Amino acid sequence: MSESTQAAACAWQPAAKKKNNYNKRFSTGELPVEPNRYTLVWGPFCPWATPVSMLIDLLGLNTVIGKSPVFPLRHSGVDNDWFFGKKDSDEDPILKTNRLSNLCRNADPTFNDRAAVPTLVDIKSGKAVNNDSGILLTELATTWKAYETADAPDVFPEDKQAEILGYDQKIIDNLSNVINTIGDVTSQSEYDKLSTQFFDQLSEFDTLLAHRDFLLGDSVTISDLLLFARLIRFDLVFYFQNKLNQQRLEDFPNLWRYAKQCYALPAFKNNTDFTAIKQHFIQGSIDVHDFAHVLPAGPDTRKWTE
Repeated sequence: MSESTQAAACAWQPAAKKKNNYNKRFSTGELPVEPNRYTLVWGPFCPWATPVSMLIDLLGLNTVIGKSPVFPLRHSGVDNDWFFGKKDSDEDPILKTNRLSNLCRNADPTFNDRAAVPTLVDIKSGKAVNNDSGILLTELATTWKAYETADAPDVFPEDKQAEILGYDQKIIDNLSNVINTIGDVTSQSEYDKLSTQFFDQLSEFDTLLAHRDFLLGDSVTISDLLLFARLIRFDLVFYFQNKLNQQRLEDFPNLWRYAKQCYALPAFKNNTDFTAIKQHFIQGSIDVHDFAHVLPAGPDTRKWTE
């Protein structure tokens, strides 16, 4: 998953990424694997940041890596940064700063782009060290094993990495990229093509999951984190906002069972915030001035636990 792919698929990602000083890795030795040295700046609304947060909990790394959630709504007049609270002055208790861009500038004083989640931050230096969700997923899954709990699943096993990356690319190409681009179509044929692409991929996954619990079999992998983060937002936002309403998630029996099974896992459920998702995608910013940005009462999310 490249940074350019993330940028294309996320409204909260920079429109164009420049070479920066926060794409460091643990596997190269640039970053020491050291407990209690890092915190993840993330937002429960973001389908790229949420899988990283889920992974930290799933592997039991939440005892050695902190979390610093941002406020889900843009502050008035500021569309290129994330704040840690509703008020401009609210600070993250771990990082002692009020906005993400400060951490990016600590790493690169010339930074003037959009601050993006997820971002891993070195608490010691106060510097952003990596903001690529794909890299963070594979790095945390492979280089922090000494700190994983005994029952942690191997979410990126060496013998299945190519298969996992293949599924990841399908999720990005046929779900995320469709969600991102369908709102820009200017013809019925363009819309029809993208809608078909989206629902064909859901149908493929539904067939695949007829005889297995997760995408690659009996155990959770990185691909499941990515897919779940899109499915949980489907009926809630994309069905209405993106006119992806040919079918509901419940209309895919195997995919719906799978999604509810994932949601039942604490690492998935505890990182799902239905209100924050609606706030970000529908309301957008703190100030609401028209009906389009008023939060809808539904859909009923109790179905996820029934």
